Amino acid sequence: MADDTPDRESALLSGGPADGVRVRLRGRPGLLQVTYPCEVEESGDGMRVAAVHVYRRDGRSSGELRYGYDPAAP
Repeated sequence: MADDTPDRESALLSGGPADGVRVRLRGRPGLLQVTYPCEVEESGDGMRVAAVHVYRRDGRSSGELRYGYDPAAP
């Protein structure tokens, strides 16, 4: 990512389908959504479907900002 804006910081996603991915974000949100497109069979109306995975900010981590996968999130 080429965004060097000073008010953004790097965070590491831990666990789940995006394990090890680093993101740059602003404001330390409490949760992040990671989406993956799904293939739709025989849809003529342009409908799209995405699988949604939730990552929650890890408040126990005293160093680098981290988000852990939440498999129980709806």
